[in-house]
Amino acid sequence: MPVIPAVPAWGELKQATVLFADIVSSTEQIADLDAEQAMERLGPALALMCESIEKFSGTVVRTMGDGVMALFGAPKALEGHALLACEAALDMQQAFKGDSLGFRIRVGLHSGQVASDPQQADGRGGGAHGLTIHLASRVVGLAEPGGICATESCYALLRSSGDVRFMGKHLLKGISGHTGIYALVGLKAASTNRLTQQGSLTPFLGRTGEMDVLKQALLLTERGQARAVGISGEPGAGKSRLCHEFTQWCRSHSIPVFEVRAQPYGHAMPLQPGLSLLRTFFFRITPADDGAAARARITARLAQLGPPSEADLALLYDFLGVAEAGSALLPGLNPKLRHARLLSLVRELVKHDAATTSVILIEDLHWLDEASEEFVATLVEAAAATQTMVVLNFRPSYRLPWAQFDNFQKVELDQLSGSEIEHLVRSLIGPREELREMCRLVVKRSGGNPFFAEELVRSLADGGFLAEEADLSAEALQAIERSLPPTVQAVIGARLDRLGEPEKTLLQMCAIIGKEIPLAVLEHMASPLASVIEKGLDGLCHADLILPQPAVGGRRFAFRHPLIQEVAYSTQLKVRRGPLHCAVALAMEVYYRDQLDEYAALIAYHYESAGQHVDAAHHSSRAAQWVGATNSALAIKHWHKVRSLLQGQARSARADSLRVRAGGQIAVLGWREGLVLQEVQPFIDEAKALAGEMDGRLMQLLLMAEGRMLQASGGPADGYVDLLRQAQFLMEPGADPGREAMINAALSQAYAWAGLLEQALAANTAAMQGMSAIDRFDREWIGFSVEHWVLGMRARLLTRLGRLGDAEECLQQLLVLGQSSNDPVIMQFAHFGYIDLAWCRQSASIAQEHYAHVEEIAAKHEGPYLRVFALSCRATTVSIAGDFVTAASTLTDALALVRGAKVAMEYETEILASLAECYRQLGQADRAVELGGEAIALARRRSTRLPECRALITSAAALLDKHGLIGVAQAKPLFAMAAELVRLTGATIYEESLQRECARIQTLGKPVEVSA
Repeated sequence: MPVIPAVPAWGELKQATVLFADIVSSTEQIADLDAEQAMERLGPALALMCESIEKFSGTVVRTMGDGVMALFGAPKALEGHALLACEAALDMQQAFKGDSLGFRIRVGLHSGQVASDPQQADGRGGGAHGLTIHLASRVVGLAEPGGICATESCYALLRSSGDVRFMGKHLLKGISGHTGIYALVGLKAASTNRLTQQGSLTPFLGRTGEMDVLKQALLLTERGQARAVGISGEPGAGKSRLCHEFTQWCRSHSIPVFEVRAQPYGHAMPLQPGLSLLRTFFFRITPADDGAAARARITARLAQLGPPSEADLALLYDFLGVAEAGSALLPGLNPKLRHARLLSLVRELVKHDAATTSVILIEDLHWLDEASEEFVATLVEAAAATQTMVVLNFRPSYRLPWAQFDNFQKVELDQLSGSEIEHLVRSLIGPREELREMCRLVVKRSGGNPFFAEELVRSLADGGFLAEEADLSAEALQAIERSLPPTVQAVIGARLDRLGEPEKTLLQMCAIIGKEIPLAVLEHMASPLASVIEKGLDGLCHADLILPQPAVGGRRFAFRHPLIQEVAYSTQLKVRRGPLHCAVALAMEVYYRDQLDEYAALIAYHYESAGQHVDAAHHSSRAAQWVGATNSALAIKHWHKVRSLLQGQARSARADSLRVRAGGQIAVLGWREGLVLQEVQPFIDEAKALAGEMDGRLMQLLLMAEGRMLQASGGPADGYVDLLRQAQFLMEPGADPGREAMINAALSQAYAWAGLLEQALAANTAAMQGMSAIDRFDREWIGFSVEHWVLGMRARLLTRLGRLGDAEECLQQLLVLGQSSNDPVIMQFAHFGYIDLAWCRQSASIAQEHYAHVEEIAAKHEGPYLRVFALSCRATTVSIAGDFVTAASTLTDALALVRGAKVAMEYETEILASLAECYRQLGQADRAVELGGEAIALARRRSTRLPECRALITSAAALLDKHGLIGVAQAKPLFAMAAELVRLTGATIYEESLQRECARIQTLGKPVEVSA
């Protein structure tokens, strides 16, 4: 068996700056010295170089006799790696200034992508690889003695920080094209230009460095090296303000910006940021667009990627809520695969816009829901090597799922310095000298938090302490200092306490709604205040507590800062919040009546907060159904939420129906997510108990789900059959042809796994006859294309029955059907069937042709289930060609994956039987008997008769291989059992091998009669 090479421990791609430094004319200086003397002469100089490199967090990759090579940004990622490399070069230059060691050096710098090998970055050689290294090694030769040269790409990362002299464009040996070269003279002080916002915004102070990082990231983005920048800061530190100033700067330079934000109730609004981005950024759908206009925009945009498939269009129409009423269901994609296809489309759309510079801003990621996190991660990863810059902001407690991406950099906002806060406060209270001490008190109390400082000033102004007639004596100032709230939350709370009516009541209602407040929702819940709503809203805007928003899609307001909403919410008694949450839920049912699926989880949150748990469960179930179309893992969480909401609730038809649906859907979706029967059995049992009392039709589906979970968890196939026979018993013959077809389709699968091929084919035929009658509910319950499923099973059954011509006709139909599907399992079905057919016909060319498609699909759509398929197909293909070494190795990998990931366990006995055959062909009879015995025992526990039959034939043949005539006594009963299984199952494809092996006994002198 060939040895599989170990995966190398390195191979990380990093953005880094490479530094080469060498000693000018070193050869002449050591020409008369022996090796030891030369080392003593040059060693101190090399040590100085290394010291400068390590001082600025660089990594010395290797020394080269008279020079060094170092990396900044690899193997350890560094923000500002180009700047650090320049500082190291200047420090190195200073160390050799005055020629104290009798040497002059020169330094070359270049920034780009390197393949980092951290295991070799220790002075032994190696360490990094790629064109970036070679280019950097050429640059050092252009530097004057004592000078430093940097390439254009290195300078691009410095810009305002670098004091340089352009040396022109140069042809470098081995490098195509001309390279711009700059002489580095020094580093400038940070730029003092500050952008300010007109209107009520305070001066923008203390964030020049952070703005420079954003602008430098944008510059790289414009060069096709898009950056994703994450801005982290405590509440009130100025994250949103920094983003606002940057996006305004971008717009002033004609760079389009698209903004979305997570909401405080983000956990209850799954996928909202992703939906907003798809609508506004990718498809340019406006609130004024009706469904037809939105579909036209989606179609036109997808056409830019190539002819759009019907499946992709249907997927996007459904996800974005613009599908035509009564339109066809999505063809053949289960939720997990719909989700994967959506993310794949996002990647394709981002990469298609690679040549257009734009900025996407996503704010308040600390409120992001789990499904949206994956969407954002996909966006950040796909944006690399494009011209789409992604800017994100979040609080320090937020865990970054994409922090390891090479194109991501994090910017942490520290609190402002005392002088910066003083400047800010002075701009608010004015230049009056007598307020100097008051200014000092605010600066001290704010701790450098700009929002806290602003709110303190507002609080002082509201209290009259900034008026000209205010008492500013020492005693008064001491009293003011004692009265200043200790935290930003406290100062906001004090401001809210001073509000009059109706402002205070309206603000509390707004806080219940969320950070963004649609006026229609507020009016619905505040109907008793209808006559004073406008007056109250004007007062809140005048107090800078809320701000009017663009009126697209209806008037709306937003809190000026999230902390205001948080404080306004948390200071209300729960007994008061409950009725308000109920009022919001009722208002949102009306306001979002055309998008109820999308906002169902948010409405459920409000009902739950109001104590209306059954209403909350109803909307949670709607959210689960909606999100389940694209994310089965998240849907399971929603269904568990339904169950928890209903705990302790009185029995009722509505509540029990929800309980049944929740248990059934957890089972159906759990199978797709790799859960085993033991994990979902309690939910199935509870649902069955309730369904038995209220709805026999639901009981049928629950039995079907339980059977599928039983079989997928490694349970007996006969048990799967028994459960479906129970479901059939509950049906009145002819009353529901669609449901009968659905149960027969599952029964066909159960019989097939049990190896009862004639019964399976009969059930399959019945399913095909009634498939057109299967209703929408049942199709959504099963979650994939019934037509593809039934036809694929039919082809496999016909193959095992030896009806190879009929099987091939089915496979040809399936190939055509598969072209209209994005479901990779469906796409693999036909090719998998053809490889089965090739095995029967021993056609290596057919097997190889179709295996190539299987492998392509598995590589494109990652997942353990698909990988098991692909490995099994590869093993069959190479075994037909006679390469049993590769076949055995591949099957061993497949078996490890099945057992490790607990996925595709229904294929375990087939893999074992195939593995036993391979070892027999390799002449390893003992191993073949061992694996055959394992396959037989497991197949009997799982009542999978076809793998048992194959393993019996292989085990018996291996015994004859090893023992000859002595092995006949052991082999005969095995052959007899195999013959009985061929008769029972109808698997005529095994007859030939059985008869061939039995005939060997006659040649050994012991005739035996075997009849199948």
